[in-house]
Amino acid sequence: MKKLSVYLFVILCFWGCNKEEITQDPNVLEGTYRTNAFLDPLCIAITDDNQLPSLQITKKNDGTFNLLRTNYIPQKTTQQLEGVTSTATSDGFELYYQQTKIGTYKNDRWYDDKKDKEVTSKVLSVSYSEPTKGLYFSYFGVKK
Repeated sequence: MKKLSVYLFVILCFWGCNKEEITQDPNVLEGTYRTNAFLDPLCIAITDDNQLPSLQITKKNDGTFNLLRTNYIPQKTTQQLEGVTSTATSDGFELYYQQTKIGTYKNDRWYDDKKDKEVTSKVLSVSYSEPTKGLYFSYFGVKK
């Protein structure tokens, strides 16, 4: 009788778990991100990890995010996108700026040069441009 009860309990637990019902906390997006030449081929000529571009994501009180990209070469400059929103998906998040999809945060395979192997983890991909305003914002990286 105990085995039957345990068996039924396990079946009910699996039956109750539905992937579409899983809610994700957008606060996981907050933090500092790093890149490398494998994630962002534009960085292939940068050999010093301290000079690779970085990205800082902070959450504002209204629930939107600020994305601040810092470049160190040829001189230190920053680019910022304010008011970015997120929508949960089954495998992560989609990022939107002014109702336009600009990126994702989801599981992907990438080459980690520090571990010298291919790994699977959450990868942030952001790309937005507004040529008339001279705005070109892109970043491909993983959370530090």
